[in-house]
Amino acid sequence: MKNARSLAVALAAAFLPESTFALINDPMKPPNERFVLNVQQALIAVKAASAKAVTNNAPSTIVVADPYGFPIAVLRMDNAFIESVDTCIKKTSTVSLFNGALTSGDLQPLVQPGRKDYGIEHTNGGMLPIPGAVPLFINGTFFAAIGACGGSGDQDIEAATAGVFAVGGTLEP
Repeated sequence: MKNARSLAVALAAAFLPESTFALINDPMKPPNERFVLNVQQALIAVKAASAKAVTNNAPSTIVVADPYGFPIAVLRMDNAFIESVDTCIKKTSTVSLFNGALTSGDLQPLVQPGRKDYGIEHTNGGMLPIPGAVPLFINGTFFAAIGACGGSGDQDIEAATAGVFAVGGTLEP
């Protein structure tokens, strides 16, 4: 798994300037020494994101994933499509694979036929290059990815962004 994550970061480096990367968390460190949201913070983010989804009348699945792409919290709201769970997990995983340097939607134009990264979305268990997941930075460090799936791309981004701001995070380092 570590090699797959390293490969994803290396691939990102092929088309992003080095300065766009935040501090990379070391998965070999004990959990209390890593930069990761705790469950309480993740639930605050989920609550804010789901409130925004309600405001947008878009029943959604909300996922908060750690910097390695693994879910910390998942909520499938009433009337959200069942498929939105897997979709949202893959959106947040996509952000994590690039260490927060990209949103899930940022990858979309890069993977079109004829582009040098065409097909990359099929690596690492499948990335999802559609809008709706964003990075969460705190003091310049990538802590998590938050995604929403159930509304339009813009509505999903709004919901995910509400989650970022609810825990005092920013979208950029």
